Amino acid sequence: MKKYLTLAASALLLAACSEKPGYEINGTVANTDLNGKYVYLYEYGVQDAAPMDSALVQNGTFTFKGTQSAPALRKLAFAEDVVEPKRAASGENAPFTSVFVLENGKLQAVLDEAASAVSGTPENDGLKALQAQMKTLRADLEKLSADMKSEDKEVVSAAEKKYDEIDQKVTDAVKTYILNNTTKQSAAKLLYDFRYSLDEAAQNEIIAKADSAFKAVPNIDKLMAHLDVLKTVAVGKKFVDFEMADPNGKTHKLSEFVGNGKNIVLIDFWASWCPPCRRDMPNLVAAYKKYKNKGFEIVGISLDSKADAWAKGVKDLNITWTQLSDLQGWKNSGAQLYGVNSIPHTVLVDKDGTIIAKNLHGEEIDAKLQEILK
Repeated sequence: MKKYLTLAASALLLAACSEKPGYEINGTVANTDLNGKYVYLYEYGVQDAAPMDSALVQNGTFTFKGTQSAPALRKLAFAEDVVEPKRAASGENAPFTSVFVLENGKLQAVLDEAASAVSGTPENDGLKALQAQMKTLRADLEKLSADMKSEDKEVVSAAEKKYDEIDQKVTDAVKTYILNNTTKQSAAKLLYDFRYSLDEAAQNEIIAKADSAFKAVPNIDKLMAHLDVLKTVAVGKKFVDFEMADPNGKTHKLSEFVGNGKNIVLIDFWASWCPPCRRDMPNLVAAYKKYKNKGFEIVGISLDSKADAWAKGVKDLNITWTQLSDLQGWKNSGAQLYGVNSIPHTVLVDKDGTIIAKNLHGEEIDAKLQEILK
C-alpha cells in the first residue's frame, strides 16, 4: 500500500511539473452598470489594435487566463461606447482602464473611476505604488488650477509656484523609478509619458542604462531619434542654419542674425496660442530692453499656423525683435531641426555661432546675460 501511495504521489508531481506556467488575472469593477459588459485585453501602444482577449463582467468581477512567453505591456479597457475614453494625468491610468505588465503569475486588477491598477508581481506592485504616490502629490492641482485663473495676481503667482513645485516632485519620483528600473517596460512607458518633464541629460542617462526590452517599448524609438537630433544642437555645438519668412513674407536665413560676430542671440521658439510662452514673454521684453544696446539680440521663431493670430500675438505682447515662421505649427521646419517638442524653447548663441545655453526662462535669462554681457 505504501508503494502504491508513493507511485501515485510521484505521478501527481510529474503532472504538476509538466503544466505550463501561466497567468491569471482576477479583476473587480467598481460600477454595477458595467455588469454584463466585456473587458478587453489589448497590446499596449498599437493604435486601433484588435483585442487580444476579452472577459465578461459578472457580479463586478472578471477573469483572464493564459500563458505569456515574456513580460509585455498590455492594457485593460472597455469598448469606447461603454466607457468614454478620458485623458489621464501623465503616468496615471484613465477611468476603468489600466496599463500594466502582463507576466505569468497571479494578478489582481481593480478597474474604477479614480485609481485603476494591476498588482500581484513585483513590477506591477512597484508601478501601482508609484501611481498612488503621484495621485497623492497631485491632490491639490485642481484647486491650484482654479486659483491660477484668479484676478488677484498674488493668488495666481502663489498658485503657479505651488503647481510647479508639485509637478517637480512628481517628476523626481518618476525619474527615480525609471533609473531604478532601466530593464523594465513600465519604466520605458513612463519615460515616454514624461518626455516633456525630464530634461535632455536625464533622458540620455536613462537610455544609456536601458536594455533591449526597454528600448523596444512603443515610442521609445521616436524618443531616441529625438535625442539624436538634440545632440546636433547641444551646448557647445554650432547653431544650425535654416530659412524662413518674416511677417511680410520676405525669406531670411537665420545666419543673417546669428553667428555673424555682432551679437549674442537668443533664438526663441514660441507661439501666440501658448499660455506659458505668453506668461514668459514680459521677461523677454524686459531683457531685450535692458541689453539690446549691449550686444544682445532675439530672433523669434513662431509655431503659429495662422498669420493673423501670429501678428496679433506680436502686437499684444509688445514684441519688437525679428520674427520668422513658416506657419506650419508643430511641423515648423526650424523647430524640427532643433528638436523642439515643447514651448517656450530657447537657444542662446554666442557671437561666433556656438550654442552656450538652452531653455533659459524667466529670471534665468537676465542672470545669464548679466554674466556674459559685463
